Amino acid sequence: MFIDVDFSLELNDRTGKLFLGKDIISSLGNRITKVRYGRFHGFPHSDFMRRVAGRLTHKETIARVYRPRLVSFVPVIRNPRPTLHLDPLSVVRHRLEARDIVLCHDVGPITHPQYFAPGVDALYLRAYEQIRRTKPHMVFVSKTSQQEFHRLYGNDYASSNVIYIPTRLGIKEGEGRPMDGLESPFILTVGSIGNRKNQARCIEAFSASRLAEKGWRYVIVGGREPGADTAIQLAQQTPGVVMPGYTSDDELRWLYRNASGFVLMSLLEGFGMPVIEAIEHDLPCLVSSSSILTEIGGEAMLDAEPLDLESIASGMRSLAEMSDEERIRRISQSRAHLLNFSREPILASWRELIERIG
Repeated sequence: MFIDVDFSLELNDRTGKLFLGKDIISSLGNRITKVRYGRFHGFPHSDFMRRVAGRLTHKETIARVYRPRLVSFVPVIRNPRPTLHLDPLSVVRHRLEARDIVLCHDVGPITHPQYFAPGVDALYLRAYEQIRRTKPHMVFVSKTSQQEFHRLYGNDYASSNVIYIPTRLGIKEGEGRPMDGLESPFILTVGSIGNRKNQARCIEAFSASRLAEKGWRYVIVGGREPGADTAIQLAQQTPGVVMPGYTSDDELRWLYRNASGFVLMSLLEGFGMPVIEAIEHDLPCLVSSSSILTEIGGEAMLDAEPLDLESIASGMRSLAEMSDEERIRRISQSRAHLLNFSREPILASWRELIERIG
């Protein structure tokens, strides 16, 4: 089977979706006839042109949702071959067909619009409604996302598959560069800073844990999302909390290698790749209970109620006070669970899917 791919998200997105898309495209190789970036058939050669193409693509998407008359003279895209959409939002610019394939990370913009920029929910509502009507082949990055999608949009689709995100190449390679002024012991959180990732509540929980009085630090790294200002201001006022802002890959490697535990109390996740990265570095993890993170992390995870300060504080203390025997046991469990995210079997699943539905 030969397919086209819409990878328009590469024009604007720099999250885990980008790396997964590149892995899928590389794995499918000559099964792909054309990769589309918005209305372009090749990735722009300069960063300036990438930004221009990204802006034009975004404006077309918004127009098709909010002001369809403005783009009525521009035909929707329809390729002679099936199209793999690496993000549901790209279907808005296409005439979606049942033979197409849509990769869905999560339905967060629908179920939790407060954690996204204004208007994002309306864009995805339109995309998912188009998907519901057409019922193409669906691929999800977790069982949790699959179940939530079908709860909202029904079950009668051309097919529905779960293919996990593979571990990333090179995450452990490199020397690593220490962060100035930071010494062990510390616990670590990696992820976009804002309301969705719940860092403000975690900072309060760290203060309540009184770990700073015992020499512990709590390091939080990541980009900004809605709600970041509150977390940043709170970090500046809380002893023991270190929020360095941007970190290089070498600094991030050093943080993973030298942390004593990892915390991710997210209120909403599509997958939770930082948990996989923490497991790769043999870190015991504290994650949100009853969430996708317990699926992705496996039985070795410590968990806490993400809206309960004392529950999070207790989990942080458990990380800090964990015995060597328990640490070894949990690391062993995590390493076994990590096999679920091995690159070659996962990318082989994508190749098998394309062959099967063809």
